[in-house]
Amino acid sequence: MYAKEFLQAVALADLLDDAPDVRHLHAHFCHGATTVTWLAAMMAGRSFSFTAHAKDLYTPALNPAGLLRRKLAAARFAVTCTEANRAILKEQAGSTPIHRVYHGLNADFAALMHRELGPSTLTRPALLRIVGVGRQVPKKGFDVFVDACAELAGWNIPIDATIIGEPGDDTDALIRRIGSRGLERHVRVTGATSQAGLLREYQQATVFCLPCRVSDDGDRDGIPNVLVEAMASGLPVVTTAVSGIPELVQHEATGLIVPPDDPVATAHARLSRSRDHGRRRYPTGQ
Repeated sequence: MYAKEFLQAVALADLLDDAPDVRHLHAHFCHGATTVTWLAAMMAGRSFSFTAHAKDLYTPALNPAGLLRRKLAAARFAVTCTEANRAILKEQAGSTPIHRVYHGLNADFAALMHRELGPSTLTRPALLRIVGVGRQVPKKGFDVFVDACAELAGWNIPIDATIIGEPGDDTDALIRRIGSRGLERHVRVTGATSQAGLLREYQQATVFCLPCRVSDDGDRDGIPNVLVEAMASGLPVVTTAVSGIPELVQHEATGLIVPPDDPVATAHARLSRSRDHGRRRYPTGQ
């Protein structure tokens, strides 16, 4: 079952024979990459550690037959990016230390934001302009995003909405959903864009919406980096309380939390966020 990972580990262990100064290995994502690192560490007599993120942690098929527990038992320590993830890992970790390290802003994005973003650049458009960013996969809840747009259109609210991100399993279904709800003039699905392009989208939007959910296979987000970016850009956010998101977004303080799979609540929250001038936070210190 793990023949490929075994062969990769053999190749890595062979390289380590010529690198005596490498005393410890670290893998990102706790499924395939950590399997290779664990095996190579055993072969080469090194210690190892790993970072768990989201899909790799919450999709049982990626670590079948108690494999994650065995990796934790063998590791020197593990790292993850949310307190929710840390709690899941601690249930299986025994005495292995689990460290929580939150992700920061992408360095390129942070530099762009500090150079280009100021209070004078954040002008509110006349219509409700909604943006969502992420891979077009079920856990992002973009079908709910579209249905919430249909609710707003039904209330005669002028909207302009964009879903930005890499195509995925949901892309074709999203495009069909937009068409079936008569939203072609109001909602568009685009591909991924640059950090500068994302910043422009955040600047031009009224509200950011990411109605995350837990997928049927258990996959879910940790804390989506795009939520951090949108909030850092001063954009009001509407999202759900999935996984580690409440560690970032506090309901009615730093954003609005709505139930997953609830387009009506999502629509109401978007409208509330767009109309509440006092909740919009503008970056300072430019």
